[in-house]
Amino acid sequence: MWILIVVLVGFVHVAFAAVYLYLTWYHKYWTKRGLVTAKPLTLLGSYPGLFGGGSSFIADLGTIYNKYKGKHRAVGTFLTREPQILVLDPQLAHEVLVTNFGDYRDTLTSSYVTHSQDYDKYAARNPFFSAGDEWKKRRTDGGAGLTPNKLRQAYAIWEQTGLKLMDYMKRSIEERSTNVIETRDLSYRYTAQAMGDFIWGIDAGSLSGGVNEVSQFQRFSYDWVSRAFSGITRFNRTPIAPVVKRLFRMRFFTQESNEFYLKLTREAAKLRQSGSGAERNDYLSHLLQLQEKGASYDDMVGHALTVLMDGFETSAAVLYHFLYTLGEYQEEQEKLRTEILDALAGDKNISYEQLNALPYLDQCMHESMRLTSVIGFLTKICTKRTTINLGDGKILNVEPGITVTIPAYNLHHDEANFPEPEKFKPERFDNGAASEYTKRGCLLAFGDGPRICLGMRVGLLNVKMAVLRILAEYRVEQTKKLSIGSDSGLGIYLNGDVDLRYTKV
Repeated sequence: MWILIVVLVGFVHVAFAAVYLYLTWYHKYWTKRGLVTAKPLTLLGSYPGLFGGGSSFIADLGTIYNKYKGKHRAVGTFLTREPQILVLDPQLAHEVLVTNFGDYRDTLTSSYVTHSQDYDKYAARNPFFSAGDEWKKRRTDGGAGLTPNKLRQAYAIWEQTGLKLMDYMKRSIEERSTNVIETRDLSYRYTAQAMGDFIWGIDAGSLSGGVNEVSQFQRFSYDWVSRAFSGITRFNRTPIAPVVKRLFRMRFFTQESNEFYLKLTREAAKLRQSGSGAERNDYLSHLLQLQEKGASYDDMVGHALTVLMDGFETSAAVLYHFLYTLGEYQEEQEKLRTEILDALAGDKNISYEQLNALPYLDQCMHESMRLTSVIGFLTKICTKRTTINLGDGKILNVEPGITVTIPAYNLHHDEANFPEPEKFKPERFDNGAASEYTKRGCLLAFGDGPRICLGMRVGLLNVKMAVLRILAEYRVEQTKKLSIGSDSGLGIYLNGDVDLRYTKV
């Protein structure tokens, strides 16, 4: 009996030692290479928030960033047991994203679908999850339908969606006998309507249906994108045991959503090819042009979902954060309203060019996105052997496969980059300053360089049209203060219902 106990105890000790060695094997990696290392917080690496425990990945990033910023250009960290570089210097962020893009061509997300090309086929066709030459081709093909000229031709879609938004808000206030509207839901309804019309030429039913009625398209789209973004956290845990991705057939998009969007795309394409809506200049017309050049229906769905990811979820998040912020800063809201009403003087219409040329609206947009970053960090993969100048004559050799994280949220909230960072000050971006901040690596709401957000123009058009229509008719006020925190995927979001009061002006 005692022998058995001794054997079991010995086995437990050996097993524990093996696990300990496995988890900490690389913890001397950066020290050996001359890079200051942020001591791993636990056996699980530098970011225990990935595994819960009251923290979050972005909060852990902030802890390390605030400890070492101003002292070093970068520090070594560990994504579970995987060595990683955390950028602290905004200029180094610009070097990684732009100047030396060829050395860091891929993103961490592009490594997450290499095991699931067959069953997670639409994630694999999304440039966000693509690498190398495949990324370049998919981005080129998909992005050709999102140029300024293409959006100008499709602009009537946003004009009509803006009017539908106003009608829905009016009906909501009348039917519910209150001018307080939950604005997270309102924003998703608006972007679902716009994207359904732009991508597939359909009425999504999210604004045209009954008040508080959730259409099938809206429900599928919300569930689809929520799973995709929360999947980032799940995949970020896998370096601790990479085999689990294959073992559990991990994926971003469900089979049910794949079938829904494939059916939607086929039916929309056949309807358009039959002559219905043939005169429309929208993304579906671009997809049909790609089909004529050899694109399959799966390719078409992949491109469609790429646009939906940016134009639905992230656009909605930017919109309700923007409106919430304006609800607190009444003076800035009134200044923006004056600019909008001046632009709408006369027939109450505004052209694509005029909308994109409103300077104060642009300033407020950039400042709102800086305050609450829906994409809180960017992670690139070193794709060929390179070096990083650490300063003081120190050069770091970086091997292919090493990941580099750029903490966008922390750069946006660093007082060295933006004095009084917690205040909403649109004047920071006067006279086109946003471009200069981006070149300095301080402003990365859309990322930067060749992998800058593909849906940036669609997202800006979504939000600007909604804000323009809302402020032209309503004064927006907060009804309660909300906390912010890291969501389960990529960014920092408001917590709880975004109940805002809309009073006719």
